[in-house]
Amino acid sequence: MNISTRLLHQISYRLSRYGQQRFMRASHALKAAQLARFQNIMAVVSGSDSGYQRGLTLATNVEEFRQRVPLSDYEDWQNAINRQRSSGEFILTTETCQRYQPTSGSTAQIKWIPYTPEFLRELDQAINPWMADLYSRYPAIRKGRHYWSLSWVPGELRSVANSVNDDLQLLPWWKRLFMNRTMAVPQAVSLAPSSELSLFASLCYLCAARDLTLMSVWSPTFLLSLLEQLGQQRMAVAQVLEQGRWGEQQTSLGHLSAPRNRINAALLRNWNGRINATITRKLWPELALISAWDTSSSEPWARQLQQLFSHSDFQGKGLWATEGVVTIPYGQQYPLALESHFYEFENLANKQILFSWELEPGMQVRPVITTASGLLRYRTKDRLLVDGFINQCPTLRFISRLSGTDMVGEKMSPQAVLNIFSTLTAALPLQPVSLLAVPAEQGNHRPTYVLLASGGQELQTETQQRLEALLQEHFHYKLARELGQLNPARVIISDNAMATYTHLRLQSGAVAGNIKVEPLLLCPAASELLNTLPEHSLAESGAIA
Repeated sequence: MNISTRLLHQISYRLSRYGQQRFMRASHALKAAQLARFQNIMAVVSGSDSGYQRGLTLATNVEEFRQRVPLSDYEDWQNAINRQRSSGEFILTTETCQRYQPTSGSTAQIKWIPYTPEFLRELDQAINPWMADLYSRYPAIRKGRHYWSLSWVPGELRSVANSVNDDLQLLPWWKRLFMNRTMAVPQAVSLAPSSELSLFASLCYLCAARDLTLMSVWSPTFLLSLLEQLGQQRMAVAQVLEQGRWGEQQTSLGHLSAPRNRINAALLRNWNGRINATITRKLWPELALISAWDTSSSEPWARQLQQLFSHSDFQGKGLWATEGVVTIPYGQQYPLALESHFYEFENLANKQILFSWELEPGMQVRPVITTASGLLRYRTKDRLLVDGFINQCPTLRFISRLSGTDMVGEKMSPQAVLNIFSTLTAALPLQPVSLLAVPAEQGNHRPTYVLLASGGQELQTETQQRLEALLQEHFHYKLARELGQLNPARVIISDNAMATYTHLRLQSGAVAGNIKVEPLLLCPAASELLNTLPEHSLAESGAIA
C-alpha cells in the first residue's frame, strides 16, 4: 500500500467536500441556485453572435429567454459550431473554446461539442459532490489506485487535435495532479496510434495494479469486453509484466514505461482464460468498487459485472453526456446536478415545458439543458422518471432513450423493445442484446429487424417466431408487414452477440469505450448479417405473419 497514494486520496476527499457542502446548501434553495446559474450563463452568452441574434443580455430573465430561444437539437447549432471551429470567433459564447469534443449517437454523424472554461467549471460542480460521496460511502477506495475509463475516440479522429484524447485537461490543476498520481492506467495510453494498442497497454497496466481499489467505466459492456480481451491476450500481457518491456509493441508504445508485476504474470500464465469471480479476486484483491451504467438496457450487463466481481461493491452512473450532465450518483439516488447547468424538462405526458422547481414525483420527463458552452435549450434524447427529492432538489431515474426507429412507418420505440425483451427472457433462456433496424439495400432486401441475442442456437427458430409475434402486437409494425413494407424479423443467437454489436457500432462511427448498448438501433451496417442467415429462417419467422 502506497502511503503517498492514501495521502492524495485524503486530500482529494477534503477538497471535494467543499463542493459537496455547496451542493447540499443549494439543494435547500433549488430555484435560487438555478436562477444564479442562468445569470452566469447569460454572462458568457450575451456578448456573442448567438446572444446578439437572440436578443439576450444580462437583464434577460428566464421567461424572456423561453420566448426568444426555441427548443433545439444539435442540428440547430451545427453550422455555428463549425464556423466557430474554423474561425476561432466568439460565435456561441465570449470565451475561448479550449476543446471540441467528438461524440456520436446512434448514427455515424460526428457531433463536435465546444468545451469552454465556464462549461468545464460547470462539469466540476457535478464531479465534486459525487467524489465526496464516493469517498464517504466506500472508504476502501482511498487505499489504492483507480482506473477511470475516460474518452475514447476512433483512430481517424486521433490526429484532429492533440488534446482530444487528454481528459485530464478538463480538470482543475489539483485534480490533474491527483489523477496523475493515483491512476492505475496513465492517460498517455490514449496517445497510442490505435485503439487496439491503447486497450492492450491498458490491460497491462491494470494487471500490474494489485492495489487497484476502483474501476470506473461508462458502459459495463466495455469492461466485459476488456476482460474478454484479457483472456485472449493473457500470454502477451504476462510477458510484458515479467520483462517490464513492451516487446513487439515497443515502437508503438515507447512513450510509455512498461509495467511490471511477476505475481500477476504468473497468475495469467496459469489461467485458462475463462473470466470468473475467482480470477478477478486473485488479480485485484483490493478492488472495493466498480462504477458503470446499470439502468435500462445496461442492467443485465451490470449484473454480469457484479457476478464477476463479487468481492466488490457496485455503483451506477448518473446521466452524463458529452453535451452536459443531468444527474449524479449520490447516496442511493440520482439528484439533478443543480449547480452545473440551467435545466428545463419536457413533461412527456402533455409536452409542457417545466422548470426544475416545477417537477413532481411520478412525472416522466425529457431534459432540456442550457450550458455555458453556448448550447441553449438543448434537448437530450432521454426519458427520466422523477422518483423523489433531496430537500428541494429532484432526483431522477433513467428509463430509456427516446430515439426510436421508423423506416417505413412502423414507429418502434426503445421502451416497446425493452418490453419485448422482458417477454422473451421470461419465456426463453436467452439474453437479448439489441434489436437492429436494417434499412433496405438498393435493389436488394426490404427493411427488416434483426435481434442479436446471447444463448443457445437451438433457440433460433422459436425465438424468431416469438419475436415476430410480439412485434406484430404493435399496430404500425403489423400494418407495415401486411403491406409488404418490411421483411419478417430475423434472429441471430450466438455466444459472441455482444462482440458483433460492438463491431457494428464501431463500423458506424461510435466511440470505443463509450458504446452504450441501445435496445433499439438503426444500423445499416447490419445488412452484412443478413447474408449469414439461412434462407429457411425467412419462412419460419414469416409463418406467424
